Amino acid sequence: MNLRLGILSVAAVAALTSSAFAVSTLEKGTPVMLAFDEGFSSKHIHKGDTVKLHVIDDVEVRGRVVIPRGKEVIATISDVEKNGRFGKNAQLKLDINPVRSMGTTIFLQPRQKGDMVGGTRGTKAAGAAAAGALVLGPIGLGAGYFVVGKSVVVHKGDKLETQVSQDVHIGDGHH
Repeated sequence: MNLRLGILSVAAVAALTSSAFAVSTLEKGTPVMLAFDEGFSSKHIHKGDTVKLHVIDDVEVRGRVVIPRGKEVIATISDVEKNGRFGKNAQLKLDINPVRSMGTTIFLQPRQKGDMVGGTRGTKAAGAAAAGALVLGPIGLGAGYFVVGKSVVVHKGDKLETQVSQDVHIGDGHH
């Protein structure tokens, strides 16, 4: 009987020890919705400038908040393509700085990894101008030259859909 009690005690201690150091995983691809804290335009922002955002909703793992709502996030403008002739729309590329939360670093990326923020009208207008050059000769190309694309304008409160870019192990905090 003492041997049986001893085995149960060891099993209980092992269970307590493992739960004290339980690790949760914030999985790659977990959505994190951000909102811009300031407005800006591709006309006035430059490569290297930073913009502030914040997390809109708590991000939870197994019922535990790992990134709290309101957490500040900083993004750096890594590329700016100004609007141009032939209806080319402006585009911005943001690099989102890692977020520190729960004693760990969490890397975020836009949901469309590597895509520039901007419209598609420019591509269609440029294609139309190229088609015009084939059909109408120089007259079609000249007309496309005067079609100017749109700037990217971000307003305070606009949303940016991001996701966790790699699995992150987060300790339970009971140790």
